[in-house]
Amino acid sequence: MATMPQDSQLRELYELRNTVDELIEEGLVKHWSVSEVLGAILPMLTKTLSVEGAFVETYGEDLAIHLFTSSGESETGGKPLAIAGKAQVWERTSEAKRERVDLVTDGVRIIAQHLDVAGTWFGRAGLVCPTDCDPVRLADALDAMSEVLDNYLFTIRAAREKHTVMMRLGRALRHRVLGEGVKEAVAVLAEAIPMDKMVLVYVAEESATKTLHVQMFSGSTLEVDTLSAQGATLAPLRVMGRDYLNGTNDNLLEHLGVKNAAEEVLINGITKSVVVGKVVVTSKSPSFNTYDRELLSAFAGYIRQRVVDFNKEWRSLALAFRPDDVGRLLQSDDYEKRYLAPREETVGVVYIDIAGFTRVSETILKTPAKVAELVEEWSRDAVDIVWQHGGVFDKMVGDCVIALFGPPFYEETPGERLARAIQCAIDVRAMTNEVPKRVQFESLRAEGLAVSTGVHLAPLFVGSFGPNSNFTGFSSGMNNTARLQGCAGRNEILVMEEAIASLPATHPFKFGETRSMPVKNVAEPLKFRALEKL
Repeated sequence: MATMPQDSQLRELYELRNTVDELIEEGLVKHWSVSEVLGAILPMLTKTLSVEGAFVETYGEDLAIHLFTSSGESETGGKPLAIAGKAQVWERTSEAKRERVDLVTDGVRIIAQHLDVAGTWFGRAGLVCPTDCDPVRLADALDAMSEVLDNYLFTIRAAREKHTVMMRLGRALRHRVLGEGVKEAVAVLAEAIPMDKMVLVYVAEESATKTLHVQMFSGSTLEVDTLSAQGATLAPLRVMGRDYLNGTNDNLLEHLGVKNAAEEVLINGITKSVVVGKVVVTSKSPSFNTYDRELLSAFAGYIRQRVVDFNKEWRSLALAFRPDDVGRLLQSDDYEKRYLAPREETVGVVYIDIAGFTRVSETILKTPAKVAELVEEWSRDAVDIVWQHGGVFDKMVGDCVIALFGPPFYEETPGERLARAIQCAIDVRAMTNEVPKRVQFESLRAEGLAVSTGVHLAPLFVGSFGPNSNFTGFSSGMNNTARLQGCAGRNEILVMEEAIASLPATHPFKFGETRSMPVKNVAEPLKFRALEKL
């Protein structure tokens, strides 16, 4: 066995390292796979060292272990290089033992070692040569090749791990329910980076403030969540969240006990140049590294897209339902089938129309702009009152607001639905009477502004209908409520007599005598009673 002079051996190692490095660089430029890179390196190594073959077993782009040989073939891709004593070599170069191997068996010599980067095991590499080869020379050459290869493999694995985490984040945030998707995504992120606490502040509508949500996680554990809370129990937290989102103050973070935030990422709207959210993260380590920051940035990007998608869904539902009910609907991944699919239910129905609207428009307001301003402001306030009483805004026909009480959850008795409908009508009337006190409508002060209202409790076929999935109801009872409203005088609230009997025994309302009115296309006259002012 001849020994190579030391100078020649050093030159060989230097040239070998350079050649391996150049092949890796070429592979990176040309976007070669791990298989293609090793398919170039291993034959070169076999030829340069005059050995029978070379092998590397390591992680591929799929993060699974694959065996590559001097012919570039994987263990599953063709006839591999015969590796004598493979079981013994694999055991000694395993993650547990990490030994260097010089093994003579079955007429060949195996020189092998494990691949290691910063203490992380990445597989093994080896050479197959005649028994009389120079083991020291080959071990040094293998070590030189491995040093260059280790860094490349670590880069590939880190990139693949990052991609895998990003894919998991994307899949998590595709969850039908936004809150559940966020929880799953945060759990994925908490596995990947040294995250201590995370605060998420975002709005479920780019121009709204009522639907702002705050969530705080400790690791992957959700500790604060306004998205799943009902009512106004966490209203102060939403106010602080709004101030924080607007950059007014950091009281939210102080309130939640989040100090020395290590990272803050803005979530910008896609359709509007506004900030729709912020992600605040604290680290268990002194600071986040580049890898951590890239994942945080990806997380924020996925959150942004999901929030924007959520906004679209929220806006669609918010055309009919109050914000609290929208939030509750979106907590169910089957809400469309469970709550909005057409069904027959007994529903409180309200028709509220501005009294004498044509005359007011033509003789007082006169200009189309002023008429539009009145309708816009009055209807907005009327719908807000409908929502305050738990109702659903069905539609607006001209200057008439139509509301339903009972949907989408149908949790009250029919009588309670009617009581809420009547109280809503009372409050809309009071609001309407106050409209002339507003500066922009002072021209109405002389005659005032009033409504005429019809209220009924009737079976409806109610739900989302049509290509636009509008939430509405159909029945003769719906039509009769419209006719009843037409019978009402100025500031009069008429309630169908047959409905009044359903009111709870403790209701506070008083009604006048029974009246009747024949109406077009109805065989029997409508029977109703006027609500007396309390």
